Amino acid sequence: HGLAADNLISATVVLASGEIVEASATENPDLFWAIRGGGSNFGVVAELRVKLHDQRPDAYAFSYTFLPDKIPEVVEEVNKWRKVQKVYETLFVTISYAPDHKPYLVVSGLSNASEEEGEAAFNGFAALGPVQTTAGQIPWTQACHLMDGVNGLPNNKLIGGAHVDEFDAPQVQKTYEAWQELTKNAPFSAVMYEFYHYGKVAEVPIENAAFAQRHELKTVLCACMGFTDDFLPHARDAMINLKKVVSASSSTFAQESLGYVNYGDAYCTLNETDEYARHFFKSNYPRLQEVKKKYDPEGVFNRWFAIKPAA
Repeated sequence: HGLAADNLISATVVLASGEIVEASATENPDLFWAIRGGGSNFGVVAELRVKLHDQRPDAYAFSYTFLPDKIPEVVEEVNKWRKVQKVYETLFVTISYAPDHKPYLVVSGLSNASEEEGEAAFNGFAALGPVQTTAGQIPWTQACHLMDGVNGLPNNKLIGGAHVDEFDAPQVQKTYEAWQELTKNAPFSAVMYEFYHYGKVAEVPIENAAFAQRHELKTVLCACMGFTDDFLPHARDAMINLKKVVSASSSTFAQESLGYVNYGDAYCTLNETDEYARHFFKSNYPRLQEVKKKYDPEGVFNRWFAIKPAA
């Protein structure tokens, strides 16, 4: 069904002035356009009304764990699966350490389908000889908590993002080596390639809402995690270096991307200028500046990719 923002019907927003307003397609439509992707620039959203869709109660969840020497076979199988990926299937490829302190490549994901259909869609990975497999139906309430463990990791975290349009084994191997180097100082770091079906997102015209990343590039999470305060001065540069390695074999457009906007820790608070906000919001930025001028002219909401009000 696409982005949550594309399924928003209306919202109650507390403005910088303290005024409480409604935002919808018919009431303050400019604000409604802006909050669908414009982040925390316009007010405090106190209430949301969203479209509901029929939904089965469970999903097929799977996880295949491979030794790093399986990178070529895993990449080949992922690219084979991508050619027939259904809109309700999602797959992640994660490079990380496991609790046994050894590095692994983990292929995991969800399918909004029955166990029989899920197994048929992903059984190519089982044939590659994983060292561990878990698969089966789980309630969606459980699926929503699959990543909760990350929140309990000790010390500091810095999240970054990259985009790729090429998923090739040589570059994944180089990424693995760059990740290993990063883990010398940030031992819980991880790289996660995200293979969502982006069709519903990309088919919405960019001018329909503030969210501007409607290209079909694949998102990669670059997580620098577990580092002590001594590494703080170096963490941002280390994460950006990892990001560059991840996208090095992709197009110039992908390499110049700052990654998925919600993975923008390295840029989101650097608001001395609006360089990064302009980069993320692209052709929507001038319109966002006009909305900012109307609803928050003093720039009270200025912590996340702060938009400069129009002159």
